[in-house]
Amino acid sequence: MEIQTRPVTSQKLSKDFLLGGHAIFTVANPGGIRYTFKVWERKKFDGSAIYFIGWLTGPDNENDYTYIGILAPETKYTNRKHVIRLTAKSQVTEDSKVLAVARWIAWVILLDEMVPDGYFLNHAGRCGRCGRTLTVPESLERGIGPECWSRLAA
Repeated sequence: MEIQTRPVTSQKLSKDFLLGGHAIFTVANPGGIRYTFKVWERKKFDGSAIYFIGWLTGPDNENDYTYIGILAPETKYTNRKHVIRLTAKSQVTEDSKVLAVARWIAWVILLDEMVPDGYFLNHAGRCGRCGRTLTVPESLERGIGPECWSRLAA
């Protein structure tokens, strides 16, 4: 018996997925140029979270990410530039294309918008919160597994 699978495709990812702590997703333009990003979380001493973003630059889909900067979800969303802040350790400059793409897609996700026609947005098939492989159709749609989803809802 052949198992039919369909690619996990979406025109939208949630803020919960992006800020889950283990988000990996790919965005591609109509010309086929794509970037894969990873957003990870670190807890500060006061218990609050700080989010970092990087982009895939090597063959290892789990570990070959180059640091871009700090994702600032608390931004008032008045300026796309402030959604991702560069730091002294950032491996990109203000005028880099990957930074522009990262800021644009973070802006789209944080504002809960659809990507324009012809663009492709997809998560990596892993829970954005715990990193486990997703298998339940609803989980594949939202990018968060059922256990993590119930914790987020609580």
